[in-house]
Amino acid sequence: MWKCPKCKREFKKVNQSHSCQSYPLKLHFEGKEWAKELFNYYKSQVEKLVGPVKIESLPCCIHFVGKYSFGACWALKDKIRIDFALDHPVTLKRDHKVNKISANRYMYYFDIFNKSEIDSELMNLVGESYKLGE
Repeated sequence: MWKCPKCKREFKKVNQSHSCQSYPLKLHFEGKEWAKELFNYYKSQVEKLVGPVKIESLPCCIHFVGKYSFGACWALKDKIRIDFALDHPVTLKRDHKVNKISANRYMYYFDIFNKSEIDSELMNLVGESYKLGE
């Protein structure tokens, strides 16, 4: 792991390109109480079912970090949007978007409107993403 000497964030690659700018977490949730509640529930489920996480709040989004940054979250008016990468394609019945970002990486995006959508299927996929860097 490489730690940026300016912002102290850790990365897998030495001198990895990034923004050193931090952003207060609470600003992501101004006027978005439901998104805050969904975020807190999602974070608690990740910690309970997947593993310990560190939250890095950036101007663009909120990063979830295990041994490396494995996912992100955006607070929207009536939902949160999460993403994470897997090393294989997955067929799902639930609504989602996927982009192939490299030969062996697929980025998955989910809009979460209710706590019930943060279920075992989703958490199993998040767990797979969490373990990719190990």
